[in-house]
Amino acid sequence: MKAWTDYPFTWLGDIAFKEAPIREVEVVSYDGGKYCHIKVSGGEDSIKRCYVYQEPGRCGAVKPLTDRQLKELK
Repeated sequence: MKAWTDYPFTWLGDIAFKEAPIREVEVVSYDGGKYCHIKVSGGEDSIKRCYVYQEPGRCGAVKPLTDRQLKELK
């Protein structure tokens, strides 16, 4: 599932706790709780679902993926 995040990935050169670029991601799976496993810029990671958005934008300015959208992954 295509989505976006502005989460900082130190392995991509971002600085932890600082504003990172908005990136398109592919959501691979959801653990049913807090975390989504994603593919981003040639790598993979797990991040909290609240940082995975329905459209490009910043945390608080755009909506995260809904439960309904995440259930479609299963």
